[in-house]
Amino acid sequence: MDRLNLSQERVVKHFGSPLMVIAGAGSGKTKTLAHKVEFLLKEKHLDQKRILVITFTNKAAKEIAQRIEKVCSVRIEWVGTFHSVALKMLKEKGRLINIPRNFSVIDRQDSESIMKNLLKSKGLDLKVLDTLKAYMSHRREDLISNIDPYLEPLFEEYISYLRSNNLLDFSDLLWEFLRLCKVTNLKEMFDYVLVDEFQDTNTVQYEILKNIARENVCVVGDPNQCIYEWRYARPENMLRFMHDFNPEIIKLEYNYRSKRYIIEVANCVLLASQAEWKDLIPRLISVRGGEEKPVVRRFSKEQEEARWIAEKIKELSRSYSFSQMAILLRVGYLTDVYERTLFSAGIPYKVVGEVKFFERAEIKDALSFLKVLVNGQDRLSFERALEITTHGIGKATLNHIEKFYSQSWLKACELSLKSLPSSKAHVLYQFLLKLKKIDLTKYAESLEGFLQEIEFFERLKERYPKNWWEREENVKELLRYLKEKEKEGATVQEVLEEISLVGGSEEERAGVKIMTIHASKGLEFDVVFLPRLEEGILPHEKSLSDIRELEEERRLFYVAITRAKDLLFMSYTKTDNNKPSRFLSDIDKRLLDLSAFKKEVPTLPELAGGIKLKVGQDVIHRVFGKGRIVKLEGEKATVDFNGKLKTIYCTFLEPL
Repeated sequence: MDRLNLSQERVVKHFGSPLMVIAGAGSGKTKTLAHKVEFLLKEKHLDQKRILVITFTNKAAKEIAQRIEKVCSVRIEWVGTFHSVALKMLKEKGRLINIPRNFSVIDRQDSESIMKNLLKSKGLDLKVLDTLKAYMSHRREDLISNIDPYLEPLFEEYISYLRSNNLLDFSDLLWEFLRLCKVTNLKEMFDYVLVDEFQDTNTVQYEILKNIARENVCVVGDPNQCIYEWRYARPENMLRFMHDFNPEIIKLEYNYRSKRYIIEVANCVLLASQAEWKDLIPRLISVRGGEEKPVVRRFSKEQEEARWIAEKIKELSRSYSFSQMAILLRVGYLTDVYERTLFSAGIPYKVVGEVKFFERAEIKDALSFLKVLVNGQDRLSFERALEITTHGIGKATLNHIEKFYSQSWLKACELSLKSLPSSKAHVLYQFLLKLKKIDLTKYAESLEGFLQEIEFFERLKERYPKNWWEREENVKELLRYLKEKEKEGATVQEVLEEISLVGGSEEERAGVKIMTIHASKGLEFDVVFLPRLEEGILPHEKSLSDIRELEEERRLFYVAITRAKDLLFMSYTKTDNNKPSRFLSDIDKRLLDLSAFKKEVPTLPELAGGIKLKVGQDVIHRVFGKGRIVKLEGEKATVDFNGKLKTIYCTFLEPL
């Protein structure tokens, strides 16, 4: 406890009633949550099996599980994302709502493929696909009640297809988990429920929480960091929680990540917010100090801006590693110019957001054999395995096999052999014979032998002549991963479940990170560049006519700023058509390094002048309390706090 500040300690010791924690960026919430679990285990003597910890990402779940294990020497059984908790719960109790234990989870690519086939079978234009996807998400994640008579039958047929193949998609996991909550009393299962990143919960997740939490519930979040409304995140869930649970509210406002000028810039951006939860906005206080002000630059074109960033990165590489620098962009299409410029400058870089490892075609191909053996009803994996392994088996043969299908596609394949032409029957028989050699208790070694037997790597050369060697390396990496999992004692079912949730972490590469602001959520870097801060980009052109969407763009800018620990560089291009972002005008210019504009006074962005203070004025400081200004000198003021004189930067003072 001695290493926690007072607010963190209050969070840790709170017990017996609902709690809402407003955790500002970089406020040490993961450490606080880990200590809270320690308090529940050691002081309140709760059983670790009856504590549920829900996080927003798998990475966060792993981090908090490791922290809890470090401080408590206990591995919490129920810690994970909403999706992983739903998966585990449905595996354990899904039979109560007719979900078999051996179901498989499909990724978004396979889900989209099923939808496309459904539309084709109905003779519908594929242009309907995006509308259908949005409707399905609205139905299951936003829980809309207004049914579309045109799209609902397609939705029902899609769900029917998944169930008949013993499959669930990601939205299904939450939808069915909520259905499970409603038929069984899960409130009796947990003595304490903690939810992190609560501002990013959607409607179905909030309803799940209401169905599993009692009075001992703690939600942690910051509505000012909600940047996923377009994915149905609902920051107003924090207001709903206040209404439904009447919690005590504690704010974590000390920032341990960023230097003080970066934090004050972030505060300026939030102070201009018009959001309905304005009272929940934390006023962050940096504990790091530092004299470096965020830099603002203007350029005539994007190439000039990119070259300047490359030069600055080279200069800073004497003090910072390339991997601790990042270029954060509002939209992905801006990536190219920075990638080309860094490449030309010989600067190592990594574009984050490329196709993830387990989503690569060759990886899905190799895993399809294990998937169809674990879940015989998985038609997608069966068809993929068949396509890779056999020649001459087309749609007509598949239609014939389908006539014999009951609970297993492999069994249907076996039953169809006698009624197929001998050439087709021989191909299918060989396919089944080889597949049955895979021993699921020794899945890594067995799969490797099987891939050699079916000449999988030779076929990679045929299918991908341009980059087959890269794909071969990926499959070899998969086999190494499976061997490690097998050594750890993980079953093939557990490995496939983990893969379905993780989706594959992108391979690490040392270098400057180029990514969208959305992708940077939860990350931090010593040095951050925010280029193209222009109207139409940030805020995005689609948000300009909608106050709610503009507020989300503001939050996105706030998240981008607070990724920076030491240095922050903001820039924009100024032409006849481009205007600097309106969010720049919310920043007190005294907090910024505007030295580049000294020779270009007419082109200064419109930046706020800040609050004017004068000698004799009463002010308040967040730490020292009320005082009176006795002297002003440049950016600093000498303030009398009940007889104690303190010299403080004016930006930390608010007039009374």
